[in-house]
Amino acid sequence: MSIRELSIWFAMCLVWGFHFVVIKVAIGELPPMFYAAIRMTLVALLLSRFLRWRPGHMVRVLSAGLCLGAVNYGFMFTGLKYATASTAAIAMELYVPFATILAILFLGDKIGWRSGLGIAFAFAGVAIIALGGHDEAGADVHIPLGIGLVAAGSLAEAIGAILVKQAKAFKPIELLAWFAVVGTVGLWTGTALFETGQSEALAASNKTLIVSAILYSAIGGSIFGHTVYYWLLQRLPVSVVAPSVLLTTVLAIFFGVVLLGDPFGPRMIAGGLMVLAGVGFVLLRRAKKQDIKAEVSEPGAVL
Repeated sequence: MSIRELSIWFAMCLVWGFHFVVIKVAIGELPPMFYAAIRMTLVALLLSRFLRWRPGHMVRVLSAGLCLGAVNYGFMFTGLKYATASTAAIAMELYVPFATILAILFLGDKIGWRSGLGIAFAFAGVAIIALGGHDEAGADVHIPLGIGLVAAGSLAEAIGAILVKQAKAFKPIELLAWFAVVGTVGLWTGTALFETGQSEALAASNKTLIVSAILYSAIGGSIFGHTVYYWLLQRLPVSVVAPSVLLTTVLAIFFGVVLLGDPFGPRMIAGGLMVLAGVGFVLLRRAKKQDIKAEVSEPGAVL
């Protein structure tokens, strides 16, 4: 890895890690799905020129878009309303165990007992945080509920990743464009059905903060982050790029604790280390196999 590639790799992790703080602050001003819908609308507009209709592939792509552009963000952003930025970042790591389990069930993948132990370790770490985090966080959040919702979003992303693996006819930027379109429709529907007071919240919000957050989420978190991720995959082994999700989580925890005052007690430390260790082990073993097979890895575990 050259200095240039390392710098870009770290910048991507930095942008994604700080994104948790941006979202947490923004959904303090607006309903979560409403904010996500605005963000996804901007992404769809910016990427509209990359939309390509390919007959015979659209059902799978649109279904994946529902999972990777709408359902996942609906659960994750709502979960962030109740969880801290730090605990949400850790819970999102469950994408890797979920994706591994689904690949075993539906794609015929096989794993060894060591990877199975890593998956169990990750789930146990999240459970430790969820069961004890509410006491540490205070009355303004509900860690178990937040973690459960974020985990549901991670499961939706894992399902979407399984669906999109068969979409070989599309370039990554084209997939991102379709996910944004489907996400726009899905999230506006979600906020209309499940949220209230959107107009009042927008009118009372800090407009500078909201505009800055939306631009950061759309351009930084979505377009820059995913474009750079696939750019790196074209130049580096998967086993080098894939651990970016671990550094992203570490940075998200750091920003959450330093900037938002997230609790960082013994349960958080123990559970977080268990999740990172378990996910890291599974991720690296999968990445090494993908290097051999020259496959492309989905980023996952990012907002």
